[in-house]
Amino acid sequence: MAMDIYLEHKDRLAPDDALASRSRRPLGALRAQSLPIPPPRTSFSSDAKGADMNLFQSPRMSISSFTSMKSTGSSATTYTYSTAPSTPVSLVSRRSPHSSQLQLRPKTLRRPVFQGLPLEIYDCILQQLRVLHEDPASQSCQTCHLRDLCSLALTSRAWDKAVVKRMYDRIHLVGPDSKEQMKKYKMKTGVRLKLLRRTLRERSFLAQHVLELKVPCLQAEGDPLRKDMINIVASLVMACPNLERLVGFYPVYGHEFDRLTHALSTRKKLKEQMWLIGENAAITQRSQKQLAPGLMDPEQKESFVSFHHAWTSLTTLFLHSPGLGILEKDIFVSIKNHGDPRRVQGPGILHRLPALKHLCISSFDMDDFDDYTLQYLPALHSLRLQDLEGVTFWGLSEFSRITNAFSLRNLSLINLDVMYISAISNLLLHLKNLRRFTLVQDTSPEVAEGEIAILPIIASHLLEFLHWEIIVPGSANVNLADSIRAKGFPRLRTIRAPSDHLGLLQALCKPRAQIELPSDWNSINNAHTMAPDSLLTSRRAAQLRLEEAWNTVQFKVVVQEEDFVHEIFDLNGFIGEIGSKIDYSLEPDVPGSDQAWIDFPDVVSGRDEMAFKDSCRGLWNASNPGGYKWWQHTERPRYRRVDLLDFF
Repeated sequence: MAMDIYLEHKDRLAPDDALASRSRRPLGALRAQSLPIPPPRTSFSSDAKGADMNLFQSPRMSISSFTSMKSTGSSATTYTYSTAPSTPVSLVSRRSPHSSQLQLRPKTLRRPVFQGLPLEIYDCILQQLRVLHEDPASQSCQTCHLRDLCSLALTSRAWDKAVVKRMYDRIHLVGPDSKEQMKKYKMKTGVRLKLLRRTLRERSFLAQHVLELKVPCLQAEGDPLRKDMINIVASLVMACPNLERLVGFYPVYGHEFDRLTHALSTRKKLKEQMWLIGENAAITQRSQKQLAPGLMDPEQKESFVSFHHAWTSLTTLFLHSPGLGILEKDIFVSIKNHGDPRRVQGPGILHRLPALKHLCISSFDMDDFDDYTLQYLPALHSLRLQDLEGVTFWGLSEFSRITNAFSLRNLSLINLDVMYISAISNLLLHLKNLRRFTLVQDTSPEVAEGEIAILPIIASHLLEFLHWEIIVPGSANVNLADSIRAKGFPRLRTIRAPSDHLGLLQALCKPRAQIELPSDWNSINNAHTMAPDSLLTSRRAAQLRLEEAWNTVQFKVVVQEEDFVHEIFDLNGFIGEIGSKIDYSLEPDVPGSDQAWIDFPDVVSGRDEMAFKDSCRGLWNASNPGGYKWWQHTERPRYRRVDLLDFF
């Protein structure tokens, strides 16, 4: 476009030539070029790619030029006002070395770099932020985490779109309500729960994001506010259509209707459920007159089974009886009638859950769950059997041979008192996909009288993690050590043996320089006596075995030339095998716990949340220029989420 203007005015004078000719001609000979006079105000397109303005200045300021060009158009408009001779002045003629040029920059600002990033980048940043806040060594809490998310949401619309999902997908309300909030809203309990419920009801698009809900721990039995708290949580569950987990809030179910159980039964995407089966007065009275089965009436059975109809996405199920709770055999599984094998007896809730992969059954009487019930369990990935009087070594041996057991990857046997090691050997031998195995009991499983033991006595080709805890010393540790030495566990990578009394298993693992944790020193100094079966005691005993080996000469290096001994070096010993691939671990499932394996009080009681052993007042954001009044919040405990899959 500029070239076309140049060709059109190529026979005209340049500005400096016009000035030179003006000085040689009389003033009367000068005449102005007949060109359109520009408007009083000339606007320059701010988004034009080639917009510029050239000012040709002379000592007498006799020439002014205005140019407006559009890069997307096909024509150019040039305004020129001149007092030069009849020969017109061209704006695109050659430039004089004495002329100055001012080029305008476009006013359109560049888009912020975050607006052009894909949503996955935002998710990675937010995920890393969550990791920093939830790290066990972090000084942050859930309130501090939400404050950072709110700050990010106020940065831009792009950040707000990414943050909203992370802000509401996992809602954790930890600790009691502040006194200021209760006084302001004139409520005795559930202030934050009611405010959250109002927000989710008014903005249903936010409720769609809620996948996990953590509410303050439940009040003790007999508390007049306990029932109100359960009803508030039930209404909050009803406001979250896509809820997958209700964490840390597990009231006891006593075979009576309650709103929370009904609300959870309507959540079709629920993935985790923990049943705490409590005592029922009618069932207890009936048990004094008759024996099981038949203690539960048909209405109680039908009501309990109906809660599971909508849970097609449920993957994890816990059935635990902390007291005298009762669930009869036909509620667990569908048992075939002996008279007609095609006929199924009983509802069998475990067979009505198509997505079920992880199952824990704990503390039921032999009339509720026994060896016969064990044989009809569905195919699972993880199974935990704990404190079941009706499960014996015979039932475990038979269970290892059924087809549904072959899919197991994680198996935990807690306090079943397996008598014979042959049952454990059959489980490890036939369960080809087993990766983790946990055995905890008081008595030592022995070789049955008359059996021939061939090394390796127990073996598994794919097992990677083994927790072996036999409280009373016996031959079990010796048999396991001999089996490992005989290459019975080629893929074993971690062994946790708190009751390794003689250090036989520790001697087969990688050598370690330190087994005690830094926190153990304070615990040992502060505690007058340590429990004999505690994890702290086990680590102390393992450390003492290490130190004893360090002070014992294990090798001597003799430097000798002919018959003359120049020098002798003493090399102290160590515990372990050079080249072993097995790690010797004595760390708990729950950080800070003195018990190696996770148990129900770790997730049900809420003792850490009420104890305020590790609390936060907002110091994570103490560097904010807003000062103490901005970053300080009500003192609340630091909640460390416990995954239910840690049970397996």
